[in-house]
Amino acid sequence: MSGNDKKLLAQVNERKKLILTTLQESDKKDFFTTFTPSNNWPFKNSMQKKCRILVLDSSFNPPTKAHAKLLQTSLEAYSPGFFDGSLLLFSTNNVDKLLTGANVLQRAQMMELVSSEYADTAVGFTPHGRFMDKAKYIHSWFAENYNNSQLELYFIVGFDTMIRLLDPKYYNGKTVKEALTPFFKSCHLICADRGVEDVNFWIETYKAFDQTLIKRIQLDPITSQFSSTLALQIL
Repeated sequence: MSGNDKKLLAQVNERKKLILTTLQESDKKDFFTTFTPSNNWPFKNSMQKKCRILVLDSSFNPPTKAHAKLLQTSLEAYSPGFFDGSLLLFSTNNVDKLLTGANVLQRAQMMELVSSEYADTAVGFTPHGRFMDKAKYIHSWFAENYNNSQLELYFIVGFDTMIRLLDPKYYNGKTVKEALTPFFKSCHLICADRGVEDVNFWIETYKAFDQTLIKRIQLDPITSQFSSTLALQIL
């Protein structure tokens, strides 16, 4: 092993220890970050009063080309500079899935590698699986750190997640509109279709929610097939 390789390995191991310490110390928190690109992320200056964060919430088990494409396509769907920062988010307690494959530390490391490819992109974790709870505790974290600023979150979701999000079974007798109205006061959704357009689904969705709250983006058919599950099956 060359001197440069040894130095790089030492840096990786040191960073691994720091991430592990953060994970252990933050185990009971509702939301926390293991990496931010700057001390005042997501703000670019101290005078800013409004902030928009693009959130890619996924299993990252492992990160795939589809994750990168989701982030890039979502950024390009808005004007340059629209978002102040991006957040790669992993929920340690998913509503519908048990944790399998890579452990939380390994995912944190992989997510950090992805974040290094995009400007102003942080890595965060939450134990909460429901979108309303994720949004609530990201807002709480934000308020604790920046108490005089307004935050808007833009969650990227796949079509399958979109269907689950609008499923009444998760809302204890409330209508979907009633349950999600508080969420949409400070949050938006960006839905990535998988190349199959469900006209009736979108007609009904836009009857309940304004189109400004839910933007649709389209991945190319090949990229949209690169899910983490498929990647694991190939491996």
